[in-house]
Amino acid sequence: MLNIRQTKHLASNLATTVEHLELVLSHANDSYQELELIDPARPDKPRLVVNVRNPLRILQSRLFRWVLLKKLTPSDQSHGGVKGRSIKSNALSHLNASFVYKTDISSFYPSIHYSKVYRLFLTEFGCSPDVARLCTRLCTYKHHLALGLITSPFLADQILKTTDARIAAACAKAKITYTRYVDDITLSGAFDFRQSGIENVIAEILQSVGFRVNQVKSVFGRVKEMDITGIRICGPRLDVARDYLVEVRRRIADASNLATGEYFQGPYFLRSQILGSIHFITWVNPNRKKALFRRFRAVPWEVVAAEAKKQGLVARRKTLSPTKPTKDDLEKHCQPPIDPATNGF
Repeated sequence: MLNIRQTKHLASNLATTVEHLELVLSHANDSYQELELIDPARPDKPRLVVNVRNPLRILQSRLFRWVLLKKLTPSDQSHGGVKGRSIKSNALSHLNASFVYKTDISSFYPSIHYSKVYRLFLTEFGCSPDVARLCTRLCTYKHHLALGLITSPFLADQILKTTDARIAAACAKAKITYTRYVDDITLSGAFDFRQSGIENVIAEILQSVGFRVNQVKSVFGRVKEMDITGIRICGPRLDVARDYLVEVRRRIADASNLATGEYFQGPYFLRSQILGSIHFITWVNPNRKKALFRRFRAVPWEVVAAEAKKQGLVARRKTLSPTKPTKDDLEKHCQPPIDPATNGF
């Protein structure tokens, strides 16, 4: 519970004034930039990311760090964007299971309309209508939560907190474990529960609060045959997905081939990129550290870099590039102020 009843108290918590806060929000479109995130591994599926520049970025960060994080607790079942939790803790929750069901929530952030955010601040956080209006304008872009806003993961988690508890209770009755990593949902149990109808129960609960399950990504299987948010369970321990491990080993061998003039398959990866992948693997499974680093250190990386430069090879990276918004897009960057007298709707 935030229990902020006056706009001057909100401004004080953000180390600013009401006038400055209103001024920044009235010119918020000057602070937003739409970027397209392209992963070279999936170039056909770019993601829209919103970059926020000062001074709006400062106010959003203060609201997140100085107000929300200090006074609110995360959902018990959530592992994404939660301090001390991760994809690893998410997978660990299913360590002793034999069967698993995975799905995700369709259009997660865009489906969280500013009306939900407003009601969250008004009813769940105990803010006055005026305070809820300002906080909603501060935390939404184009009338919804957006990828790139520092407050989006936390607010999405708070909106789903009650829903998570409902799903967890339904799963507990069936002796099934439920976790959520942002929009990725995982259920697991000691028995094959594909005929239990639990996936329909989850879909109905989510639909009742305005979310939709992505049926295309809904899948049942054995734990040993599937990964959970990129991590697989191997008996009593965790490991990375098998395909990922094989690919990293291939990249190390490929780099060595480049240095020695043998067949180079490509694409070219920098030393730092491969090292980052190794650190991820050994974070998940420390037992792989010795063997992987032995392979890594055997590569003459200075020769690799020189040969790559000689051949004109360029490493593929994730890229962020500006989109080209239309005039209408720019005019819609900021939603009109919510009218507290009508609850904004």
